Amino acid sequence: MNSSVHFTTFDPLRDAPEVCNVCTLVAPILRYEFETDDESGDPYIIKGFCCEPCATRLLKILECSESREWAEEEAALAAADQDTTEVRKRLEALRAVLVS
Repeated sequence: MNSSVHFTTFDPLRDAPEVCNVCTLVAPILRYEFETDDESGDPYIIKGFCCEPCATRLLKILECSESREWAEEEAALAAADQDTTEVRKRLEALRAVLVS
């Protein structure tokens, strides 16, 4: 399964709690749904409301998860003596986007 994070807006007068569900410190600005697999491979979904720093943190978690999967794929290809050029190119493009 591919992990995902979805952000949406919400009606602050009706829908949201007073503080971010992730950090419990500041007012939320987005509704989020984070979906991934748990340790056993079963789908795991977290839903809530988050502030801007926590939205960034959720995206970073997703990026780290994807980077790890790509690195594992590259290692498997290298172990099978297959060309890893395309995987390496995509990893470098991802890093370039994150650094800029």
